[in-house]
Amino acid sequence: MGMPDKAATVNRILENSDYVAAFQHHFGNAVFDDTDQAYAAMAESIAAFEMTTEFAPFDSKYDRSRSRYEGDDPYIMTTQESLGETLFFSEQFTNCQLCHQLKSLPGRQEELFSNHGYFNIGVPVNQAVRAANGKGASHIDHGLLDNPAVTDMAHDGKFKVPSLRNIAVTGPYMHNGLFADLTTVVLFYDKFNNVTRTLNPETGLAWAEAEVAGTVATDKLEEGGALSDAEVAAMVAFLKTLTDQRYEPLIE
Repeated sequence: MGMPDKAATVNRILENSDYVAAFQHHFGNAVFDDTDQAYAAMAESIAAFEMTTEFAPFDSKYDRSRSRYEGDDPYIMTTQESLGETLFFSEQFTNCQLCHQLKSLPGRQEELFSNHGYFNIGVPVNQAVRAANGKGASHIDHGLLDNPAVTDMAHDGKFKVPSLRNIAVTGPYMHNGLFADLTTVVLFYDKFNNVTRTLNPETGLAWAEAEVAGTVATDKLEEGGALSDAEVAAMVAFLKTLTDQRYEPLIE
């Protein structure tokens, strides 16, 4: 999260009296006597929280439509949502599953919708953000390559594949917030296989060039076929079913 080192992270924790009390309760009063010990306690705490149903309830419409769902509110997908699901997981019609599927068939219970890999998918510069942060037109966001521990130029412009859970309520989209609408994201991917997708619907202009062009994963992006407008709408409808039940009221 941009913290310079472990000590700075621990000092940030120490600024919150509730955190201090909780850490000392769970790990002992001496937990902050050693930076590495306190940092490890933080990591253990986060990992424990991420394994709870509060963090990952797996109760979206997608989850509630699974045959093995054991909750009180099962869900039957609409025809449109079901089509979107079929397209999403298809190895013939789309390339979504190449990066956004972790579990194998059958079932896909508690699918995380990310393979945790890093890819450059050709996202253009967000000029509005660039103007606001003062980086200037000559700045390039090298993504993974900006990590001092990464020196292989093949990783230039790569970003980690995000989970698609709650994607319908967590815009704007792409690593730099370039797209405001989820449909635009699907159309952006479709343009790699569909010669009719020449314009960004949010600007009315041609899709801008990739910020880092040399490492775009065209081998993956060009797998699959062109989507019709109805299929694009079905994909968006399916993506909305990945929303946790508590956030469903946020969907338009």
